[in-house]
Amino acid sequence: MEQLTLGFLAINKNHENSYATEIAKRSEPYQIQCVRFEPTSIDPSTLLIDGEKFDHHSQSWIQAKFSIPTFIYDRCFFNQKQTIQKSKPIVEWLKKNPQTTFLGIGLPDKWKVYNLLQSDPIISCYLPNTELVQEAVQIIHHLKLHSTCLLKPFTGSRGAGIVAVKQLSDSIMITYHKGRDKKTKLFVSLKEFSDWCEKLIQQQTYLLQPLLPLLDNQGYPFDIRLFLQKNQHGKWALVGKGVRKGYYGSFLSNLNSGGEAITYEEWSSSLSKKQIVLLEDELRTIISKLPPLLEEKCDRLFEIGLDIGYAKDGSVWILDMNSKPGRKTMIATNPKSIEKLYQAPLAYCSYLRNQAAIKESN
Repeated sequence: MEQLTLGFLAINKNHENSYATEIAKRSEPYQIQCVRFEPTSIDPSTLLIDGEKFDHHSQSWIQAKFSIPTFIYDRCFFNQKQTIQKSKPIVEWLKKNPQTTFLGIGLPDKWKVYNLLQSDPIISCYLPNTELVQEAVQIIHHLKLHSTCLLKPFTGSRGAGIVAVKQLSDSIMITYHKGRDKKTKLFVSLKEFSDWCEKLIQQQTYLLQPLLPLLDNQGYPFDIRLFLQKNQHGKWALVGKGVRKGYYGSFLSNLNSGGEAITYEEWSSSLSKKQIVLLEDELRTIISKLPPLLEEKCDRLFEIGLDIGYAKDGSVWILDMNSKPGRKTMIATNPKSIEKLYQAPLAYCSYLRNQAAIKESN
């Protein structure tokens, strides 16, 4: 079998170092050479990359020059304006390169995904009603009707930039996170709040959603993380379920915002048998329906992290979907899945190679 190259692409080549290294350590039996590089490390004149190759003899990454890999595992996160301007166009160019195959193309922004999924009669039932915020009056109108709302950046992940808004008797309170710290701010007049909203939506595009009552019996915020990947046969499979629990008084359960990971079994032990049966049925529907629908509406994907909300009335909500999911929750709550997580990109890469060979022979 001819050796192929799998490139681990990140804004900083040392990003997710241990994850990339564990994948590379297992690549030899697959006849795959693992390399890692940054978008800006491609020489535009020669198309050679100044990156690192994994050396099995020393079990470490070594400096190397190489051609653009046949297969690319995209783990780029565009959090800063500078990286968006410099790196994103290069990544988009790589995706269009006919000589290169990305394991997953990724998802567009949250607003586009919401609109694409709205046409599906089954999945649309799980989506919280969402509006694109264009002016402060939308937020104020929503508060008058419902007294609370959630403002969510239309790009981004890990809870960054999300704001909870609550109408009090004589003021409006906003709550947000700065890392693990929860911050609050009070506005004593509608004018003051409106001015703040206008500034916020000038900085980046926001979505408006209801603030769902997603608290456990003790008043802690939580969500269920479903981790899905394609297996060695190119079929979607559930790798595992975990629960992320935020701290008391927060509205976020993200681990970056101070949350902790607990097992699904531990969390669900407080539910009745009937509640578990109904919830599991809803989760099976989402798991079977959503991944193929996303690929049909968007593009090829390799993995998805789904954040599921479970309200006290038993309603189930798709809160977020991420085509570049983190693995902290899975590793903490599903230790048996760790080996599968490291093998999966290699197994799926082999599947794509075999599919390309079959296509060529035909």
